[in-house]
Amino acid sequence: MKETRASFALLFFIIAAHIAYLLPQAGLSSEITQSYAATICPSAIGDARLTNLLPSKNSLIRELSQPNAKLRKNGQGSYSISKNAVFVDGNPTNVTQIQSKAGRWTAALTCESSSQTSWFVGGTANVTSQSKLILVNSGLGDAIVDVTSFSENGRGATVPITIKASSEKVVRVDSFDPGTNQIVLKVETRSGRVVAYLLDERVRGLNNIGADFVAPITKPEPSLVIASLPIRYGGNNKAAHTVRIMSAGQVDADVSIEVVSPEGVFIPVGFDDIKIGAQQVRDLDLSEVDLGNKTFALKITSSVPVVAGVITTVKSGSVSDFMWSAPSQSFGNVALNLYGLEPTVTFVAERIQVDVNWRNNSGKQFSKSLIGDEVLSWKVPPNTRLISFTNKTGSKAAMNWISRDGVTHLPLTSGTKLESASKPIADIAVIQPTK
Repeated sequence: MKETRASFALLFFIIAAHIAYLLPQAGLSSEITQSYAATICPSAIGDARLTNLLPSKNSLIRELSQPNAKLRKNGQGSYSISKNAVFVDGNPTNVTQIQSKAGRWTAALTCESSSQTSWFVGGTANVTSQSKLILVNSGLGDAIVDVTSFSENGRGATVPITIKASSEKVVRVDSFDPGTNQIVLKVETRSGRVVAYLLDERVRGLNNIGADFVAPITKPEPSLVIASLPIRYGGNNKAAHTVRIMSAGQVDADVSIEVVSPEGVFIPVGFDDIKIGAQQVRDLDLSEVDLGNKTFALKITSSVPVVAGVITTVKSGSVSDFMWSAPSQSFGNVALNLYGLEPTVTFVAERIQVDVNWRNNSGKQFSKSLIGDEVLSWKVPPNTRLISFTNKTGSKAAMNWISRDGVTHLPLTSGTKLESASKPIADIAVIQPTK
């Protein structure tokens, strides 16, 4: 009798399972939507002149401090402001900002949307320092970031900083580790939507030394490429280069530095096995190294992840300035509005193949394929406006230029972020099963 009941129970279970399988199912479905995040450009530092180079005259903008204001068309490809950070509606084309002080310095940055962690290799906290960390919160609530300083003395304290909603906060770099000469900053966003920028400005008494924005590094890596380092700007005035490097973890680093030039690829004597103490910032002077006569790049190889940058000091005619060059990342497609700037762009890879398309101030279109090995430099034609680069071989690249105010450097990387969201699709079968 028990066996009969067990058989009936098993049969009932099998029948119920088949019925459940054959009944209509309410499937879950969703639609993925993608859009470019808005980018945020900081306000002018002190009495600097500022220009944002927008993707087009139809780009939508508003002041960051007015979150309820409607976005408006600027009507032209550039936008000058002095007091407020700017919110630029999402676009696949980079927004570039230029700040300068007449006859003293010029500096450039790529406006970004937000950053979880940023490393800044550059700046100083000694008596010459006017360096400033700019923290911009584009969110509707207060944000908190943690700033950790590193120097030639090792790791400093971590300082929490609160930024009010839809605002920016400027903090002097010499407040983190006063008196130190070689600074690296790590900025981590604990909450909120924050983007960080660093301007290294220096003066000695009443004399100008120069200034430049320090491009952020997303994470330490054991292999870095710093491209577009010039030898000279006109005449016989040679540029002087110094590498700043730090082992980001708890382990010392064994580092080698390779020069990649159109005239050859080599490791200078004394730069093949450099010992870098853990979390200790070190500057390496390249003034005694024969770097050739053409724009070059540096490849840094380390036994552990490191962060690095190069400061280049330039004296050419009336210009006396410096620029910071950060490592470049491989890119796919990058577009930006140069608005008449004429930088030299340098690409680095074993095999280089990059397609360039640009439009001049008359609206005429041009294109060119750049092909080479190891390192290739190309000067942007005069009167160029919108320009795009399509990278076919994983090259890393950067650009530099000189103006009557000074010199600056900009890694060729996308400042825009394509964000995805899942949008559920209503299914009537959920409440009314089909027969």
